[in-house]
Amino acid sequence: MKKFFLTPFFAPVFFCTFWGALLFVVLVFFNSLKFEITTDGQVIDIATYTGYALMILTMLCLIKDFKGKMLSWAIYLMLGVAALLREAGIQHHLSSTDSTPFKSRFFINPDNPLSEKIIFGFVLLVIFGALLYLVIKYAKHLVVSFFKLDTLTWSTATFCFVLVFAKFADRFPSHWRHLNHLDDLPREFIDIWSLLEESSELFLPYLVIICFIQHHFLQKKALNKKF
Repeated sequence: MKKFFLTPFFAPVFFCTFWGALLFVVLVFFNSLKFEITTDGQVIDIATYTGYALMILTMLCLIKDFKGKMLSWAIYLMLGVAALLREAGIQHHLSSTDSTPFKSRFFINPDNPLSEKIIFGFVLLVIFGALLYLVIKYAKHLVVSFFKLDTLTWSTATFCFVLVFAKFADRFPSHWRHLNHLDDLPREFIDIWSLLEESSELFLPYLVIICFIQHHFLQKKALNKKF
């Protein structure tokens, strides 16, 4: 099992298997309740928060694996905490005048206080700066090692694919409505895309956990080879 865990195919197989099983169970046995299942406080929401708690705990427990790479570890932790806060909906409670301060319309709206624009603009710059640092530092390696079937690269690619898909599923209904000039969308249509979004987002923290544990074992394996 450990040998398969350290192969490049573990993360994709893990996601496809468990996500497919989750969708099958919901659509076959809980089809009439699929919208309620994706709402706050329900099973998917609880599993997602549990995943983020385990993810942050894993990062803290494996800090020794990043000796000499503490800046990268600190960025991973910061982004993990930011993702957890976003999942909790903190962005909807920060601005005194708008629904969320992390959209372009917030900064061009003259009714929003300048002080809030400066503060939240700085927060966005820090987050984007951290992401840019990771892209510059690791992008070339990830592209090259992907075709060499590197385990961590494939796990990272799986995480990125799921993240992009979740964002696509989140925005697709509204874009579809605007594209077709519809006043509203069928409830079934909204329920399906809400399920696809929430169920795929559920696996994001667990994929990060897989990446960190794989990194730990691969480092340990490489160290043992030296001796």
